[in-house]
Amino acid sequence: MARLSTKPYTVLITATGKAPITLSLRPLPLLIGLGVLVGIPIAWIGTLLYQNVQLAQRNQTLSETASEVLIELDAIGNEIEVLKHRAGLPENQAESPRRPDEEKTLPRGGVAEAAPAEMLFAEARRQLPSLERMLAIAIKPALEQTLASEAKQAAAFPSGQPVAGKAEISSEFGLRPNPFGARSYEMHEGIDFAGPVGKPILATAEGVVVRADYNGGYGNHVRIDHGYNYETLYAHLSAIEVQIGDRVKRGDVLGYLGSTGRSSGPHLHYGIYRNGQAVNPRYYLKLEAPK
Repeated sequence: MARLSTKPYTVLITATGKAPITLSLRPLPLLIGLGVLVGIPIAWIGTLLYQNVQLAQRNQTLSETASEVLIELDAIGNEIEVLKHRAGLPENQAESPRRPDEEKTLPRGGVAEAAPAEMLFAEARRQLPSLERMLAIAIKPALEQTLASEAKQAAAFPSGQPVAGKAEISSEFGLRPNPFGARSYEMHEGIDFAGPVGKPILATAEGVVVRADYNGGYGNHVRIDHGYNYETLYAHLSAIEVQIGDRVKRGDVLGYLGSTGRSSGPHLHYGIYRNGQAVNPRYYLKLEAPK
């Protein structure tokens, strides 16, 4: 392998009528100097290129993050509209920020350019306070009232079982033959559950006791006003455990199964009244279909 010579070179520069110029060059220092002169700009350019690539990547990441934030804000805005409807708020009661998804169907066009991250974050900052105000001032209180009202209504809905444990249905709602042998038909405004005397009879929903006494036809009976235009009747009890004015909850014991009043044997007559009219309890209770 050829080795680089380290001996100095002499370069003589002459011109007619001029004194000659002599240059003494050493190869190794010359090459090192040239390498430094060439290498510094190349390294500087490389550093700039690397920094620009890194900056572009950071800007791209920031833009993607800002876009995701705006998309999430749009989704939150849509959920807020659902909550407004759920809470029963009119359209003009809460401020509704403009959202891009509301304008998707409008005709538009042009060259698509990426929005700067700064603009996207500024739009997010603009939308967020109005969403927070809408939730805190308008939607949250109205929704709490709505949920509380719905909870009360659900508690007052007569969907519970009127007899503890299993009970056999001995008479359905509607037209039936006279149970005492007469050759006639009568309208039965409830469902009869046969069972042993003393079986607990339960309130099927929350409400206030409005009757708890003896009646010739129903015998010992309890009537509960559940509000929302619902009442329930529990008849032919052997004993009553509540008084007029008592507030009861679903599952509370009202009395015990018996055969008082117009009854052919131990059973509970259970009736549901909607707006004062008798309705079939099967529509409210989880009962197997009649055979």
